[in-house]
Amino acid sequence: MLVAILAAAAALSEPAIIDAHYTVTVEADGTAPATIRVELRFTGDEDGQTGLDLPDFWGGESELWRVVHDLQVSGEDAAFAPATAPERREITHAPGAELVVRYQVVPDRSGPPRAATDDYYRPYAEPGYVHLIGHTIFAEPDRDREAGVRVDLVVPNGWALASDLQHDGLDYTALGASVIVAGDFRVETRRVSGADIRIAMRGAIDVDDTTFMNQVETVITGNLAYWEAEGEPYLVTVLPLEADEGWTSIGGTNLDDSFAMFVTTDADLETLTRILAHEHTHTWNIKRLGGALPGDPGDEAAGYWFSEGFTDFLTTRAGVRGGIWPAQTALAHWNVVLAENASSPLRDAPNAVIGEQFWQNRDAQRLPYHRGEIFAALVDHEIRTRTGGEFDLDDVIMAMRDAADEGPAPARFAATVLSVTGVDISGLVTRHIENGEPVELARDTFGPCGTVETVDEPVFDYGMTGDRNEDGQFVISAVDRDGPAWPAGFRPGMVILERLEGAVGDASVDSVLRVRSEAGTQDLRYRPATGETRRLQRIIPAEGDLAANGCAARLAGLPV
Repeated sequence: MLVAILAAAAALSEPAIIDAHYTVTVEADGTAPATIRVELRFTGDEDGQTGLDLPDFWGGESELWRVVHDLQVSGEDAAFAPATAPERREITHAPGAELVVRYQVVPDRSGPPRAATDDYYRPYAEPGYVHLIGHTIFAEPDRDREAGVRVDLVVPNGWALASDLQHDGLDYTALGASVIVAGDFRVETRRVSGADIRIAMRGAIDVDDTTFMNQVETVITGNLAYWEAEGEPYLVTVLPLEADEGWTSIGGTNLDDSFAMFVTTDADLETLTRILAHEHTHTWNIKRLGGALPGDPGDEAAGYWFSEGFTDFLTTRAGVRGGIWPAQTALAHWNVVLAENASSPLRDAPNAVIGEQFWQNRDAQRLPYHRGEIFAALVDHEIRTRTGGEFDLDDVIMAMRDAADEGPAPARFAATVLSVTGVDISGLVTRHIENGEPVELARDTFGPCGTVETVDEPVFDYGMTGDRNEDGQFVISAVDRDGPAWPAGFRPGMVILERLEGAVGDASVDSVLRVRSEAGTQDLRYRPATGETRRLQRIIPAEGDLAANGCAARLAGLPV
């Protein structure tokens, strides 16, 4: 038996004209993988030809059109023209015909979500649940992104359902930036600042549902205070990932008014909270500050220094202001960011590299986060210093929020700084963002929190390369004979089982790794360094109470 759950009854206004009506139907018998059917009804163009885009590339996942099966169209004289690209269809039909497109979503891999596969944005349809992200399942006709859509969701009787499509006022942008979970999820709702906040979790992680919901409420309350905003509906979904012992993975994607989270069962509360706060900050940055840079994914990635790096900066600022974490935790986070930036092999790469390599290179993915966050601290300090404390970065961000329709946020950031504060940072943007010159923060960047110290320390060098196998274990494929690993006994083909001593990125102490080879299991000790040094900045915290001395206020963007 199926129960229909209609998109309705939220305090959001629906567009005057609905361009398309979607129905997503989930069928399940409890033994076989759930069946997902999508129906799309809309009016064809008056010229008798309407384009239809299938899911293709999103979130690093490619060829998403492979999940679309049994694609059909009906309507007066309706037919698909011969396909010229797998992600695109052209429908020929009578002028202005009422069209119905139907297809089935069939995941292109089976089994439970696993951390090692790193493909969990793609659809899941298991016997007891489904997890679907809009970008990965919805075909869309050629329409303005702001055209209205209606979505009905139909799930088996007795299944829980949670989606950010369960309200009016939807458009094609909201359709893609959505999540649908149904089945054996536990859904909890709490009223926060006048709006319904929901969590939908399945399975078990080390953080119980109530504690998790409490953290979601704390994060949202803190962000609303920083942004001077009223409460809005928000959904957080949690899909546990299977992983081998010792493998921890916590991540997810913000979807406008929801956050789809994917975590291994050993996820700790502190890391969960940081990611929750970052993703909820995306509610404002970047869409409500002017939006992303236009163009293809590479063009958009050129602005990630702002949309991701500044989001991390604002996450810390709002978090300290809202009491989500103390100043000590914020300073520890800053030192991690500074260390990551110093050790990045792309530290001085131009911004163009991010657009070119973001989806293929882990270092390129991380670069806009730490570079942008440190650049935000530089600009904040520059504004404070040049204006005698009259302005800071918050004043600029709020001005961008109030004039969001004036253009993409990264493109107009420097101009907004100038118009609001009188400080010209265009040269800093060119040097540190476009050209990639590393930022060197002033000693007093964090005021009473402590001193920014600059030191030279040994560069961490594994001395070997490899990849993870299906079990998530690192398999050595090559060892540099002139590097530190070869003399210690590391050889190609060895499997690294665990780290016993040392830490990734720390070349000041020995690393001890337990490895397996044809000869058996052994523990190998070595110093992962070659003698090369790097310039590193770190914060030496001030002694005493960091709240009483004004540090917490400084980190929160409040008067000291």
